[in-house]
Amino acid sequence: MVKETEYYDVLGVSPSASEEEIRKAYYLKARQVHPDKNPNDPHAAERFQVLGEAYQVLSDPVQRDAYDRNGKYSISRETMLDPTAVFALLFGSELFEDYIGHLAVASMASSELACETDNPDNLHDKLKASMLFQGVQKEREEKLARTLKDFLNQYVRGDKEGFLQHAESEARRLSDTAFGVEILHTIGYVYSRQAAQELGKKAIYLGAFQLLQLQEDMRRQFKMDGSGPENDVESHIRLNKDTLMNSLWKLNVVDIEVTLVHVCQMVLRENNVKKEELKARALALKILGKIFQGIGRLFRCLCNPAFDVDDDEIVFKSK
Repeated sequence: MVKETEYYDVLGVSPSASEEEIRKAYYLKARQVHPDKNPNDPHAAERFQVLGEAYQVLSDPVQRDAYDRNGKYSISRETMLDPTAVFALLFGSELFEDYIGHLAVASMASSELACETDNPDNLHDKLKASMLFQGVQKEREEKLARTLKDFLNQYVRGDKEGFLQHAESEARRLSDTAFGVEILHTIGYVYSRQAAQELGKKAIYLGAFQLLQLQEDMRRQFKMDGSGPENDVESHIRLNKDTLMNSLWKLNVVDIEVTLVHVCQMVLRENNVKKEELKARALALKILGKIFQGIGRLFRCLCNPAFDVDDDEIVFKSK
């Protein structure tokens, strides 16, 4: 027996709900009450906040156990993440749909796919859901490839200055969204890596997920100071506030990387297109990737006057 069911009621699930059921319920309800979808509802932000709190608590086994035993007043709200960031981490932002499409986690939680997986032990249902998802993914990649080609064509046609301005404008716009900088970095990393491979660069690149793991290992190493945390729920939450964010982001890094690798290959290896045009696409993609990676870093972006862009390489201007 649980002490109270308020958070379960907010999500519309039973106290015995699985992690997947909780995620699906959160996705469907969050889309309904998201403030952006309800600009004229003064209570939308409050409902979205409560929904985000319920999901964060019930998706963390330690917090969920504490909530089940002691109720919501045993949970510290000081450690709660911004609900807008949580939603963006899990399901992406509509502003990014031209670049990464509808994320797989969101697709699997959506009604048309969720209904196919209500009985995970039924082999027929699992195969049916898998085939449906493959079709959705194929359509997603083809649409993204068309959009990316249209973006790169401005550079290919010779309007390089206009292309740079467009890319920089998009990077600024997208970086203002919840978790936008991190999504931009991931997109930019894959773009740059795939373009470099097509241009014949011999450098060895880590995958985006491997890079994330490396960064996480480094952060963990820096935190190891020899003093172990106290063995209580509050210490777990306080010292691991970024655990939920990292776990949510990991769900999508692999999806974004695999999808964009296929998209880039479709754009850079298209049949019946001249080699010169494919090379120009690769150069444009490399520049776009560097601009997306540059947002929020010391590197900044290629539109910085300190950088020079030519047809073959991105070089730093010597004084």
